[in-house]
Amino acid sequence: MKKYLVITLLLLSLRSFAQKIEVTEEDYHNTEVEMADKMRESGKIYVVVLVISLVMGGILTYVIAIDRKLRRLEKKTTE
Repeated sequence: MKKYLVITLLLLSLRSFAQKIEVTEEDYHNTEVEMADKMRESGKIYVVVLVISLVMGGILTYVIAIDRKLRRLEKKTTE
């Protein structure tokens, strides 16, 4: 019962966060991304890519380390 209540409340809360933005004809013909262009011009886009790469690399390294530890523990428990 509690599980169904949580699922129902979750679905209701997700629906309440939905935003309705009207899409205009101008939006379909927009080919510029101002923020990306400005960051590329000043060279900051490379810093953003580097930071994202480092974070993702750290997460991957952490997951691999946890997996190795779990394998070691599983071997110990089966022996």
